[in-house]
Amino acid sequence: MPKPRGSTGATKMKIMAVICHNGECGDQAYGYNIWQTLKDNFYMYMNESDVRNVYHHLKDLCQLNLVERMECEDPATNIKCWYSLTEKGIGLMNNYLPYLEVLRRKTGFPRG
Repeated sequence: MPKPRGSTGATKMKIMAVICHNGECGDQAYGYNIWQTLKDNFYMYMNESDVRNVYHHLKDLCQLNLVERMECEDPATNIKCWYSLTEKGIGLMNNYLPYLEVLRRKTGFPRG
């Protein structure tokens, strides 16, 4: 049974972990690379057509004020926007920390 619209389930927490991890690594998080990270590290959204689901979650996260969409229009990369966590989103770190730890272990970053 699907979760009610506007809820913060495991998929949204994984997306927030990806955005957080990209920020820790000094990289921007944008829809396609978030999808690729979910696919490669959490074995979800395995089909290319599933990338649209990531954008639906990102839209919800923006509406919940957990993630902020930043416009960029970079013709060199064809990236139109990227996403960052808001203060409210950072405040939920305990909820997405297990997923963030998976990403940290797999990439070895940040080094501490």
